[in-house]
Amino acid sequence: MVDRNALDQAASPYLRQHQSNPVWWQEWSQETLEAARDTGRPLFVSVGYATCHWCHVMAAEAFSDEEVATALNREFISIKVDREERPDIDHFLMQFLLATRGHGGWPLNVFLTPELKPMLALTYMPVEGRGGMPGFVEILQRVTEFYTKRRHDLPAFDLWQGSSDSVSPPPPGETDEFIHRLDNLVRRGDQEWGGFGLDAKFPPHSSLLYLLFGVTAYRHEGAARFLRHTLDVIARRGLHDHLQGGFFRYCVDRSWTIPHFEKMLYDQAMLLWVYAQAARLFDNNRFRQVARGVVDALEETFQLPSGAYASGHDADTEHQEGATYLWHPDELTSIIGDNAGHLFELQPEGNFEGQHHLILATDPPLSSTADEIRVQLLERRKLRPQPDRDDKVITSWNALAGIALVEAWRATGDHGLLARARSLYTALQDCNQLPDHRWIRSSLGATRNDHEFLEDYAAILLLETYLLEEAETPPDRDALREAISRNEEAIHRFHSENGWAVSLIPDVPPIPADDFDSPTPSPLGLKEMALQRSALLSGEVAPTPPLRAEMQSDFSNIAVAVATGEWYFVEHPSPPDWRSLPLHTVFLRGEPASWCFRGVCYPGELA
Repeated sequence: MVDRNALDQAASPYLRQHQSNPVWWQEWSQETLEAARDTGRPLFVSVGYATCHWCHVMAAEAFSDEEVATALNREFISIKVDREERPDIDHFLMQFLLATRGHGGWPLNVFLTPELKPMLALTYMPVEGRGGMPGFVEILQRVTEFYTKRRHDLPAFDLWQGSSDSVSPPPPGETDEFIHRLDNLVRRGDQEWGGFGLDAKFPPHSSLLYLLFGVTAYRHEGAARFLRHTLDVIARRGLHDHLQGGFFRYCVDRSWTIPHFEKMLYDQAMLLWVYAQAARLFDNNRFRQVARGVVDALEETFQLPSGAYASGHDADTEHQEGATYLWHPDELTSIIGDNAGHLFELQPEGNFEGQHHLILATDPPLSSTADEIRVQLLERRKLRPQPDRDDKVITSWNALAGIALVEAWRATGDHGLLARARSLYTALQDCNQLPDHRWIRSSLGATRNDHEFLEDYAAILLLETYLLEEAETPPDRDALREAISRNEEAIHRFHSENGWAVSLIPDVPPIPADDFDSPTPSPLGLKEMALQRSALLSGEVAPTPPLRAEMQSDFSNIAVAVATGEWYFVEHPSPPDWRSLPLHTVFLRGEPASWCFRGVCYPGELA
């Protein structure tokens, strides 16, 4: 330990953003934790990520304030954590925040004892008190006093209580429970604006995938209407980048008008997956165009020289939120004149601090002129300063992007998308797989974060099952089967008598893998889906996972549908025409032709 800010040696772009703070930041490590125990000093742990707007705000305010830094440096050991590199630490601390505050977010700031017992968790904290909230220095004083006088009264915070493994699975072939969850999703939806909730709106990726499965499997008309409406609204309004394709992270309002402007790889991957499947299900060209736009955005703005994808783009440009994407009214008029009002929904006073964030008109014209306008605006926008990009290659997020590219190929018939998914898998092997075949969390250039996580193994295994379905030659199939077998074995290292763990890293206590889909499928959901699909493709049977609550665990519930026979299994000697098969199909190249559904198998082709 040194009495200085040690983040100048960090590999994480997020940590390096804080290297000039007067706070004596350290990285999370065994050495740092041992120093806290040896000195008896409490920990202040601040978790965020490189593209987080409010993380930038707090870095510029509280963490640059000399008085705050003096108090932190005197009384605490301060640790910065990149949540994308250490999702286990983030999950542990976030669960404490949710348990004590009822809501989450980043930056996530937690005070802990040297024994890692959480004392207090907060998100953004201003330097000076406001709105009845104490300022940062006062909070530090209160925590110091509590630690001095009452730290021995703190109970341990045990995340293993109430393990999800205790829930019983549904009986095989039971469809009522799946339909019940489908009914509940529609009932809980915002019928006016789509999605869920009446405040800030996040794209509900896993819930949308469950709706897609449910509409396909049960022809649920209410779910179909709600699903189409939600996808239409998301595609038309402010979550969508109408010039360059792709999506922002979330919108701050119910009507999907103003986004939080960062762009994350996981959102591109999951919404490409959703829109590709919706294009197949509804035979909808608009949804195909949206999917194509996501692919274009991935190739143009996320792809790295290695062939893998970067993790995200910042919300801010030159310290101003959304500056790259906003338009002054005079600027719009000078470029496209009166056409702006026909193509976009414009308010006289703008919709974001006197400027326009572009939203398509209710019925935008589909014409070459409209396309030319978008090209003109994008060319002008590219002349502006652009947001910073976090070039970390995260294994699970890239694997999800690979799955989405396979789904896009199935929706469009564009073989180049399948080729891109295969090349992405190869790039991931080069970047994030060690010579002994272990998969690491992330890499940044030649620097590797060699920690292993259940989420990454599960996402890679799931991608490999998709690639096996598409494998064209016996050598390709054999190589993928070997990789699948290795990863199945590796995944079970994360299971013990207590349940499934997020990671096996010794510098934190074992942390249980959760079943909450936010924003990517949960580690348990990914694991369950990957093991179910790999078992089907190898002719084995995997244990049936439990059904869980809708909206919380929708991806896991899709895996339950696979396990209980609500999924088609098709075997055929020739490659499939995916557009003629139900969305809920697993395919295996083999003969004779046969298909199975709800525990019964039939010879011949699926009609």
